Amino acid sequence: MKKKIHIKLASEDIIDIFVDAIKTDNKITYKDNDISVVITILDDEIHMKRKSDDYTISLIFKLGDTISNYQVFGGSKTFDLETHTKKLIIDDDKILIDYNLGGNDFSFELEVIE
Repeated sequence: MKKKIHIKLASEDIIDIFVDAIKTDNKITYKDNDISVVITILDDEIHMKRKSDDYTISLIFKLGDTISNYQVFGGSKTFDLETHTKKLIIDDDKILIDYNLGGNDFSFELEVIE
């Protein structure tokens, strides 16, 4: 089902966007500029895959520490990334994630608004 979503990503800067998305029972798919984003919602974790022409990053968010993956195209290099999720709230129309990735703190909010 097509929906309008509001996304806010905060680290040193704040990115605040409204985009069209496709939402199913456990998946939200949208484009962030030239990056395809697929969010899979599980009972107590979120999987987020961001794919561009240059890279794919696959992030796993559940409370505590996880290993995510960053793949660079062209050089065909893959890196493991330590991710520490400090806060994870999953509601029907809202997701909130506070996490640390590579020593940097981030806050991600997604809200279905239409």
